[in-house]
Amino acid sequence: MRIKFSSIWFLGALIVFLYSCKKTDELADFTEEEEILLGDKLAEAIVEDEEFNIIAEEGNSIPYGYAKSRLAEITSTSVISKGEEFNWNIYLLDDDNRQAFAFPGGNIYISSGMIFFLDNEDQFSGLIAHLVAHIDQSHITETLFFKYGVNGLKRIANSGSESDLKSIINDLELSNEFLSFTRGNELQADTLAITMLAETAQSCDAVGLFFTKTLNVQSNQQSQIIAAHRLDQTRIEDISQVVIANGCDTQVDDQSASRYQSFRNSLPR
Repeated sequence: MRIKFSSIWFLGALIVFLYSCKKTDELADFTEEEEILLGDKLAEAIVEDEEFNIIAEEGNSIPYGYAKSRLAEITSTSVISKGEEFNWNIYLLDDDNRQAFAFPGGNIYISSGMIFFLDNEDQFSGLIAHLVAHIDQSHITETLFFKYGVNGLKRIANSGSESDLKSIINDLELSNEFLSFTRGNELQADTLAITMLAETAQSCDAVGLFFTKTLNVQSNQQSQIIAAHRLDQTRIEDISQVVIANGCDTQVDDQSASRYQSFRNSLPR
């Protein structure tokens, strides 16, 4: 992998460093094991919530096999810090709305509406890489920390208070602050996602391809992804600059669309 340096690449690295220091200071008492517990408790709450219809893995080995392969390709890269520590899982939702979200500890959820909205494997991998980056850098945990504090997070992770879990899920359903990340979080996630993708068979600009696809639709059709991830044209340009600075391969495989079409066709109707 070739590395070229530029001001925006340096800025991304600086934000990664500064954020890491901040997280160490404020969340030092919340362990990786507790992040996993927190994510597992939230995953259990999603199963119990009638608003979320998770497609059963049994009987759907083809779509789940494809989605898990894309996830494994990204989480096995050398630049991810919690590739082996977290229990990485991906769940497919039967939902015509375009949504994708993640929980601490490695749980990722993508709706059928989002899957059918995207055009190819690279866009799908770009989405997954961006969510993985948010999980890996504990951005979701940080967002919850500002609402519940360390002691509150420990209580939820270890006892799974039904009211607290329901409150978090309600935030998710209503696209409240739980889904929103800071500009610094987004730059860090974009930079890490691009670096991870550079080690895969996908275009390292896959995250940019995903966000470009998401942004370039009519405003009344745009998903909650835009508001949650502070997406605008400047963001797309910043992603492009990081890709250029990285000097990585941006080529999209000729079979990217056809493989992805087979994946979409394998989903239950």
